[in-house]
Amino acid sequence: MDSLRESDEEDGMEKELKSHETYLFQGLKQLYQAHQLCDVTLWVEGRSFPCHRMLLASVSPYFRDIFISSSNGSLNGEILLENITASTLQSLLDYLYTEELSLSAETAQDLFTAASKLQIVPLKETAGRYLELNVSMNNCLSLYGLAHEHDHHPLLQAASRYIKQHFGPLTKKQAFLNLEHGALVNLVSSDSLEVSSELTVYQAVRNWVETAASVRFPLYKELLGHVRFPLLTHVELVEVQADIAEYYRHMRLRWKELDGTGRLEESGGLRSGMYDECFVCVEVRENWTQDGEDPESYLHSFDPQAEKWEKLPPLRYLSYSACASLDCKLYLCGGQKANCSFVDTLHEYCALTSRWTLLPPMSTPRALLPFLACTQKLYALGGCNDAGPLVSAEAFNVVQNIWEPIHSLPLALMYPASTVFKHKLYIIGGKASRSYRGLLIYDTSADCWTEVLMEFACHGAAAVAVGTGMYVFGGYTEERGNFLAHSVMASEEPPCCTKGSFYLSENGRVSGEVHIPELPVALAFACAVEWQGKIYLLAGKDENRSYDTCYSWVPEDTSWTRCPEEIPVSNEAKIFSCATLKMPKKPIRSLLLETSPSLAVVGVDSVKKGHSSAATRDGCLNCCWGGS
Repeated sequence: MDSLRESDEEDGMEKELKSHETYLFQGLKQLYQAHQLCDVTLWVEGRSFPCHRMLLASVSPYFRDIFISSSNGSLNGEILLENITASTLQSLLDYLYTEELSLSAETAQDLFTAASKLQIVPLKETAGRYLELNVSMNNCLSLYGLAHEHDHHPLLQAASRYIKQHFGPLTKKQAFLNLEHGALVNLVSSDSLEVSSELTVYQAVRNWVETAASVRFPLYKELLGHVRFPLLTHVELVEVQADIAEYYRHMRLRWKELDGTGRLEESGGLRSGMYDECFVCVEVRENWTQDGEDPESYLHSFDPQAEKWEKLPPLRYLSYSACASLDCKLYLCGGQKANCSFVDTLHEYCALTSRWTLLPPMSTPRALLPFLACTQKLYALGGCNDAGPLVSAEAFNVVQNIWEPIHSLPLALMYPASTVFKHKLYIIGGKASRSYRGLLIYDTSADCWTEVLMEFACHGAAAVAVGTGMYVFGGYTEERGNFLAHSVMASEEPPCCTKGSFYLSENGRVSGEVHIPELPVALAFACAVEWQGKIYLLAGKDENRSYDTCYSWVPEDTSWTRCPEEIPVSNEAKIFSCATLKMPKKPIRSLLLETSPSLAVVGVDSVKKGHSSAATRDGCLNCCWGGS
């Protein structure tokens, strides 16, 4: 025995013991492949599949119930399976006995359906996950129905999300017209529909009903209740009015006098596709008005798709304030007034109403602060006031409309770059008595800070999270190194504005593997934002002048592109902060900004006996249609 062990060790062949699970799995596989000791036969499409009761019962409650209920011998060792193909059953048994599974667009749905029926959870989840990752224009509607039928929430969410993103084109497909009533209601009642006009929703409902009018017409009025008629423009309303007058003379439109705010309240809100994502820059004028009052700070909105600027309503002068956004609301926090006094204010701009609202103030006046939005909270971090640089921090809960204290920063910093990535706040570089060689990471769920040191110091940079990490652009640096520029500056020289940039991973480490082209100009205090995978760098300054230009860059491109239009600011104005904001598309915005009440459709009713249903085609209903 000893000699045998010594021999094994000498040959380096000491065998690893196999687990009980491995022996069991290999034994079942051998029995299955040799058709040995099989005690039940599954029949599908005239083909027999010998297998083992013990295995089937252990993985499938469906088979377990059959075997237990037929324990008196009534089963006779054979089970006929319906609504499943032989090839699907073969793949299913291969998976159970060998763990081998080959999924494709042609086989995954059948395997998912079979696994659902036979209650084989591992296979159902595996096939379901494959389908989730392969939702397309061709299969999203069938997968939506499949997920509904088998109550598979992850697949239902994936298919539903895809349908809502491509709702307009999909409404013309036969599979959409064949949707079940409940599935249709789930879609047309959703805020997440990517439709730019409510007319698309009305037409989708109308076409679905007309596909099987004799059966579906009793559901028509209920379905129209999910159409947000107040969001129809005046031109679209003429089309709907003419359509109802021509085809549905026994129905009438129900009207109300509504202004823009009334339309929004009556409809219950906009759909996702009715917004454009814009960049909003806060412009601060440096001169005072002649009467000694504070001048106004203007908002400039940039549409990255059209690459056009427009001006939004102003706010009284605030310099060195910070802005952040959540959906269609912009928040402006802290800053200084024209008399240099620090403020604790929080202002909210609503893009739906184009109005400013004053919210509860911070506990501490602040300026030059990182201000970040994450999970329905606004985080005011550090900054400075009359007392000097601050380490205190607080968060505003937008749902509860209150400020809450959070853990203080490990050190006071001014002029850092900041961004949000995976529910964590990143404060990069900055300056107190000298430039900071590191960054701070705040975990919003744990309320704690982590410090990560860097090989160089920088302040006044711009940061934005994109994809799997964060990009940091420009700023002032004492040591540029390989990450920031081609030349190396001596540490005793004053900070220099740089054209260089660097990339941060989630753990806060600088990565030299990601190449970022040199900036077109040396910039500090610029604003960095992301839109559809493209990074925009707006405004900023160097040692000599401020810039009113914008540049864009797609990661992995070799150079930056200058946007054709400059920021429309005067020579005496500066841009201090910027955020991405959801703005209503222009036709919708015109409706929402109406101040005088006008007639708007709010629903559809059946005409009572004796009412006329005549309508003109110029947008006006005959008086016999009645009011609200």
